[in-house]
Amino acid sequence: MLSPRASRLRDWALFAAAASVPAICVGVLGLRAVSNEADGARREVALGLATASARLSRAIDQETDRAEAALAALPLADPLTGPPEAAAAALAGVAPPFAAPVLLAPDRSVLLPPQAAPQAAPAPDGCAALARAAAGPDAQARAAARRDFLARCAEARSPAGRWLWPVLALDAAADRAVDQGAVAAWLEAHAAGLSEPERKAAALEVDAALSGEPRERARAALAAPRPERDALVAELRRGGLDAALRARPDARGLVAFRAGAAAGALRALPDGRSAGFVIHGSSLAGWLRGGARPLPPDVRADVLAGAAAAGAGRAPVAPELGGAPAALLPIAPELAVRLSPADPAAVERHAARGKRLLVGVGAAATALALGLAALLFARMRAARRSSELRTDFVAAVSHELRTPIASVRMLSELLEEGRLAPDEHREVFEALGRESRRLGETVERLLGFSRMMAGRAAGGRAPARVAEAVAASIDTFEERNPEMPRVVRELDPAAEASIDAGQIQLAVDNLLANALKYAPLAAPYRVRVARERGGVAIAVEDRGPGIARRDQRRIFEPFERADDRLSRAVSGSGIGLSLVRHVARAHGGSARVDSEPGRGAAFTLWIPGPRAPKEQTP
Repeated sequence: MLSPRASRLRDWALFAAAASVPAICVGVLGLRAVSNEADGARREVALGLATASARLSRAIDQETDRAEAALAALPLADPLTGPPEAAAAALAGVAPPFAAPVLLAPDRSVLLPPQAAPQAAPAPDGCAALARAAAGPDAQARAAARRDFLARCAEARSPAGRWLWPVLALDAAADRAVDQGAVAAWLEAHAAGLSEPERKAAALEVDAALSGEPRERARAALAAPRPERDALVAELRRGGLDAALRARPDARGLVAFRAGAAAGALRALPDGRSAGFVIHGSSLAGWLRGGARPLPPDVRADVLAGAAAAGAGRAPVAPELGGAPAALLPIAPELAVRLSPADPAAVERHAARGKRLLVGVGAAATALALGLAALLFARMRAARRSSELRTDFVAAVSHELRTPIASVRMLSELLEEGRLAPDEHREVFEALGRESRRLGETVERLLGFSRMMAGRAAGGRAPARVAEAVAASIDTFEERNPEMPRVVRELDPAAEASIDAGQIQLAVDNLLANALKYAPLAAPYRVRVARERGGVAIAVEDRGPGIARRDQRRIFEPFERADDRLSRAVSGSGIGLSLVRHVARAHGGSARVDSEPGRGAAFTLWIPGPRAPKEQTP
């Protein structure tokens, strides 16, 4: 048999299991459902991106085929063989919307599009000498030459075509020998004409030489996008374009190429030039930003060039479902279009909403599971407690009945066998009467309890003086216990109520018997009857060990007793205080106890006063 501690631990383990298993199951199933829903949303997005990629690929292929056919059908006479301006007009109607018309010289230099930046004005005479003097060994002469150069030679270049003014101006700005605003203004005016190496070198010098607003202006100028022609030239010179152009033309006289970060088609002209169209990053990005792109509005298109687009296959691909869906459409070996959701966080927000919903459902399910488990646990504990209390009740009642029965039997046998002297008969008869009354009181208390529990308590209430019924109970108690001190009486003779005198006496008898049982050395007891809150209060007070606060409500339940060593050492059925509460409720009142450990206890039975008669309606 399990010990009380092991039994409690088992109950708690069963409670935890009953509470946690449903919540865990709901949580696992909910997480699986949310994960499946998020994966389904990602699959749907990935499918939409794949469809958009296929549509975009068809549009590019169709436009490219149309442009190649139109380029092959153009006559070689003017305007293609005319000046670049005439060729530009002819090629503009041929090139696809995502490509730039191009005209190459025999040496592969770009004639079309034309140079975006205007040609620099010639530098004044003497600038070359000033530039050499600014780099001379004499510091004083070098400073004077640099000052004159910066004032006169803003458009000077080196024999290799490099701009000289920003080199000396940034060096002078670092020494605070020139106005930083003038340097920023020069870079804003000439940034479009700087080559890529010049831009990078100037950007490094700007951070060290300028500060404040001039530095921010210079940074913005150097970071501005390059003109389309410069970007086109840079992309045409990458990745084996010359080898592609040396390939044999097809039957239409066209050379279609995909090299580096560019793709397109060129047609050789009789004068050695090549005319056609080129798809590159800038032209493709401009087309995708326009309103004529064949893509839905919820799809974002980004142009990738260089290593980011290298190695992409022809088919659209999507990453694993754990990441953000995307589709990659290759255009050239180092040029591709990446399609992704316009709102990448939409799927995650949807998943987050699902998780929040799951948390709410999980919390509700957990609360429900805890509530049901707590109810089950309480019923289980109550059933076990009730079983234990009934067992204790039977044992206590058996003990209370066995003691007087044994006494009556023993005294009866002594009388029957004539083993008593005549002068002892009176004492034996008194003992028999006392034990018989004790036995009858025990049986009557049990019968009264059973009747009250079943709601069949007999008797009727009538207006009476409460002090008279209470005084009768006190007299009976003192007769039964002549060795005890007299009870202190504080009885208000004017206190009246509608009562069943027998039940009131039964309640007071139980309260006095309870005091005698648990506080035999705390006499004298005090019984008080007083008017209180429109009714009558009957209080039985002792100066015994007291009752802990946690037990004060429980002891009025049937078979319940205070959980301490004194209660376990004293025999009892556990129904006395329950009878008191039933008497109070039968009279429409209540029963309570006021006590602290070590300071005695005061049990109070309160019953309402007599009701005023209703006035008759005339």
